[in-house]
Amino acid sequence: MRAQTGLRQAARGRGMLRTVRRKHTKKLSDAELARRLEESGLIEQAVLDALVARGVDDGMLCEAIVESGLVGDWELSRWACRWFGRPFLPIEACTPTPAAAGGLDGARLIRRGLVPLWRSAGGLVVSMPGITSEGALREVSEDAGCPIYAVIGSVRGNRRWLEENLAPAPLSESDPREEDSWGHLFDVSDAQARDAFGRGPRS
Repeated sequence: MRAQTGLRQAARGRGMLRTVRRKHTKKLSDAELARRLEESGLIEQAVLDALVARGVDDGMLCEAIVESGLVGDWELSRWACRWFGRPFLPIEACTPTPAAAGGLDGARLIRRGLVPLWRSAGGLVVSMPGITSEGALREVSEDAGCPIYAVIGSVRGNRRWLEENLAPAPLSESDPREEDSWGHLFDVSDAQARDAFGRGPRS
């Protein structure tokens, strides 16, 4: 309820987005993600250190973890929702509108694994590959000329969409949907995002 109230406040004015996001969500960072993964026992610190040592771009730790097979794609997204206080709205549950990516730097979207979902008077809703960095979202916000509201998507779902709609990108076989309960979660996440930024078209 508290998160939904904050999202509705964001819809009242473009300038309020940054304040609302800071109040109701945690700052996005690979360091915070790594800390949570280690504390939860999902991945040992030594494994995370070895993964980062191989070279991981800022904001791309989720993709590196999924591609390495350390944690399942949707499972990692589920934990990210809990830790960072953002709704889970993967591409499989919400078809992006074609106009959402208009005017944006396609190469940047591909590099960051970000998929624009829809635009409205309140700003641009973007699906992250798990999570990304605050800097990556600022770059897209500057490109779009409006506030950004980032929801949590999946690494492979985003890569698939980017491959099919913007440019070729590596893609592994996607994870199957695990339980019917995901459907209810998507409905709630979709409603939260649309309350904040207007009634975008449903898939």
